Amino acid sequence: MSFWDKVSGIYDLAESLNKKAYREMLCNTARLVPTGAKVLDCAAGTGELSIAASKNAESVISTDLSEKMLETAEKKCRRKGINNIFFDTRDIFSLDDADESYDVVIAGNVLHLIENPENAIKELARVTKKGGRLILPTFLVNDKMPAIRLYKLLGYNQRANFTVDSYLDLLENAEIGDIHLKVINGVVPVGYAVINKKKEAV
Repeated sequence: MSFWDKVSGIYDLAESLNKKAYREMLCNTARLVPTGAKVLDCAAGTGELSIAASKNAESVISTDLSEKMLETAEKKCRRKGINNIFFDTRDIFSLDDADESYDVVIAGNVLHLIENPENAIKELARVTKKGGRLILPTFLVNDKMPAIRLYKLLGYNQRANFTVDSYLDLLENAEIGDIHLKVINGVVPVGYAVINKKKEAV
């Protein structure tokens, strides 16, 4: 069983420890999804960003590699009466979608966890429509943070300690489009990145 399967039942409680950052991240996401948009949320976890996106979206495909996380997300949506979110197990590096399938693509708090995040960003950009939007909030973490130390006791493992500058460098090197990056402060701060994909071919 993966770390994410193990913590699926308590993940929302862990998120609540970083409540201020999550609240702002969710509000920003809800605001940035256009009315009627088709949305893909990768590494969706328990579905909080999917739920935020669903307020304006026509449909949201909420995906993760952890089936336990998706089960938790689906139960949450049923309790809330949300019926425009659909769930599927997918790999962020190899998505089962045609080019330019979505108006908005979200990958929240995952890029610091994976090897070769630049390849994931390219795949996310591939399925985003020209002129569409990528929403890529990512924790700006380091090993000394008390919350991260606690997670590591449960088997958590991050691949990158992003700073604002190193995260911005990663996004700029992808050459997808215009980048807007702001820091959301909290127990664990978030680099909230939005990329408006170029209208010409990438």
